[in-house]
Amino acid sequence: MWCKLGNLFFHTTGKALKKANSTGIQRNYITTSNLYWCEFDLSEVRSMYFTEDELDKCTAKKGDLLLCNGGDVGRAAIWNFDYDICFQNHISRLRPKSVSLSNVFYLYVIRYNKEKGNLNGRGVGITSLSANDLLSLVVPLPPLAEQSRIVAKIEELFSTLGQMERNLV
Repeated sequence: MWCKLGNLFFHTTGKALKKANSTGIQRNYITTSNLYWCEFDLSEVRSMYFTEDELDKCTAKKGDLLLCNGGDVGRAAIWNFDYDICFQNHISRLRPKSVSLSNVFYLYVIRYNKEKGNLNGRGVGITSLSANDLLSLVVPLPPLAEQSRIVAKIEELFSTLGQMERNLV
C-alpha cells in the first residue's frame, strides 16, 4: 500500500529568525547547519525568543523526525536526545499520526527519495522544499513489523559497508 507522507505524519516548520523576535522565552534552537543525515552537530547552537504559542509548534521532542526544507533539501535525522529543542523555519518536524509508523523507516524512505531525485527543492540560489511538495510525496506503508525488518536489514548493510571501509585503510 502507498499513500502521501502528509496522511501519515503531522507536520510543522519552525520559527523565522527576525531581529524583531525579542519577546517570550529565550530558548536554544537548531538550524539546517546543525542537521545532517542521521545525526546532529550541536557544537554551535543559537538562541532566540519564542512565545508560549510558538513553543509547541517549534519544538522537537525525542523521536521526532526533522528534515531540512532549505539548503540541502531532504537531509534528515531523528531527534533522540532526552531534552527538547526548538528549530528554525527551514526545518520541518514530522510526527507520526499512528503508532504503526517507524520514524527510522521513513528516515530511510526520505533518504531514498532524495537520492533518486524525487525530493528536490525549488528556487534560485538557495533551494527550498515546500510543505506541499514534502507532504505530497508518495511513500510505502508496509506493516510495522515489515518496517522494522527493512530497517534492520538496511542497518546491517550499513554496518557491513563501514567494516569494509575500515578494512581498506
